[in-house]
Amino acid sequence: MKFLAEKRWGKDQKDRFCPHCGSLETYAFKNGLLYKCKYCQKQFTVKVGTIFTDSKVPLRKWFLAIYLATSHKKGISSVQLSKFIGTTQKTAWFMLQRIRYAIESGQEDLLGGGGKTIEVDETYIGGKAKNRAFRTTVPEKAVVFGMIERDGQARICHVKSSGARVLLPEIQKNVQPGTHINSDSWKAYATLPEQGFGHATVNHMKYEFTNGFVHTQNIESAWSHFKRSIYGVYHFVSAKHLQKYCSEFEYRYNTRTMSDRERFDGWFKNTHAHLPYKQLIKPYTRYTRTT
Repeated sequence: MKFLAEKRWGKDQKDRFCPHCGSLETYAFKNGLLYKCKYCQKQFTVKVGTIFTDSKVPLRKWFLAIYLATSHKKGISSVQLSKFIGTTQKTAWFMLQRIRYAIESGQEDLLGGGGKTIEVDETYIGGKAKNRAFRTTVPEKAVVFGMIERDGQARICHVKSSGARVLLPEIQKNVQPGTHINSDSWKAYATLPEQGFGHATVNHMKYEFTNGFVHTQNIESAWSHFKRSIYGVYHFVSAKHLQKYCSEFEYRYNTRTMSDRERFDGWFKNTHAHLPYKQLIKPYTRYTRTT
């Protein structure tokens, strides 16, 4: 509890607030585990309003699960995690989804700026292996779009389609205007200069993979690693939860220069995210896939 309180509210708990009303006027009981708000008079613990809310799993098991999920290069399956921490597979799966949801809920700065080059590309998850490399609207396939700074950060997101009406808004939302972008020759990127971005391409259909500094090798390498994680560790990921796995991969990529301890500590900045079990298992409406 003390460790979580320090991560959530600071070492001296000066940033402690009431999760019920947001008031900063709170006080602690003598046991150091229970708090009360002076404004709404409600009691709370450090777990209230976090992913640990209402969880009967001890915090020590939670912390071990967080460490394993963030330190394993390709992630960890719920079956393997359940063996490590001594829970059922169902509990381990729910814990992992909450851990991913906390990462997904984090706010990030825009990519680019400072002369950095961004590489963009899309890939496909699901469907028959022989068809995964092709742009298509086959329903069982899910489109994942990536934007990566060279020697920098990445954004990985599950999108509705690989069309310009979907990809261009994602670029505008995540990349600073004026940034130079490299891509392949997919037509969805053709109007990037009109959107205020520098743009250069390589034509993979003609076996052109690099032209001086113009290439997409960083994002292609990331896709290779991402797919080994999906197909090698998790084996199957539903479209409903795919964004959580994208966010998990993005977090490990963006913290790749950190030690396992630093990555573990950094995860706690998003503990305010809460994901009830009913919300996690509610029916999923499949995207209407159009290009």
